[in-house]
Amino acid sequence: MLSREAIEKAIELFEHGSEESAVVEATGISLEEAKAVAHALYLGETKRLFQEVALAGVLEAAAQALRTGRGLIGDCAGDVVGEISRSYPNAGLKGGEADRR
Repeated sequence: MLSREAIEKAIELFEHGSEESAVVEATGISLEEAKAVAHALYLGETKRLFQEVALAGVLEAAAQALRTGRGLIGDCAGDVVGEISRSYPNAGLKGGEADRR
């Protein structure tokens, strides 16, 4: 899975003219991930890519909590919905911190 650090390094390499294969070797990300970073950079969507990677981390942590039987304790479920709402403001989700503002 992409990390913020890997994306930042890949962007730096692409901006200095590196090819996708060099980015893969230097960062350890997959070719598909390198292509996704290059595409986001080309479209000016790197902020969105960072948001999606952060959201993926939140969702993975929530899924892991559910798989281990811990569940989403307290307002953790609301936090997950709030994070999705921040990343995708037009998703039409209600709940969590986003509704309280």
